[in-house]
Amino acid sequence: LYLVRHGQASFGSSDYDQLSEIGFKQSNVLGEFFVSRNIIFDRFVCGDMRRHRQTISQVCEGMQLSKYNLDILPGLNEYDFENLFLAYGKIFGDDDDSYKKAKNNPKDKKNYYRLLRKILNVWVSDQLPDVDEKWDVFKSRVSKSLENIMSNSHTGSKALVIASGGSISMLLGLVLQISDEKVFDLNLQYLNTGVTHFFFNQEKINLTGFNNISHLILNDDERLITYG
Repeated sequence: LYLVRHGQASFGSSDYDQLSEIGFKQSNVLGEFFVSRNIIFDRFVCGDMRRHRQTISQVCEGMQLSKYNLDILPGLNEYDFENLFLAYGKIFGDDDDSYKKAKNNPKDKKNYYRLLRKILNVWVSDQLPDVDEKWDVFKSRVSKSLENIMSNSHTGSKALVIASGGSISMLLGLVLQISDEKVFDLNLQYLNTGVTHFFFNQEKINLTGFNNISHLILNDDERLITYG
């Protein structure tokens, strides 16, 4: 199982759910890398967000695949940060300078990630009652997606799965049995098109590689190494 975070999205724009020019390039480079390593996939899976579909399309273009069967698993979608942000603001916003800064300057990435950690911590501990999706619901849908991937793949097959940082972190947390409070320490480390690798069958799954960006390093272009 090759679990890949989507390419760089459009942070700070009116539509984040859209790959940037760099995001398209990252995804294409990953596809070319798979070809250079003779990695052939039996199954292609992604969430149903636009950046997921765009990423897997560009990866397959880099692999020179014009036809492939794509399974869409909405359970791999990212949590709704905008909804969490609004719910956090109602309770904690008046006393949080990073929240106020984010409202005034949403393009400040350093402040964004500082605030993101705070929001995720209170979400996990169920301190945000006014949210569309509770933490336990998010965890459950990611767990069901993992079950789907494992149960519908045969022994020895290779699956390429494109998802988001939050859902990947949750999936990895389930595999490694990491506490909920620690899951999002992983979330904030994920690089765009970083590859996390597992050996698995229908009964068990083991981690063998985490957040690998060899394809970007070998490309020798530092602009392609991004977190957004």
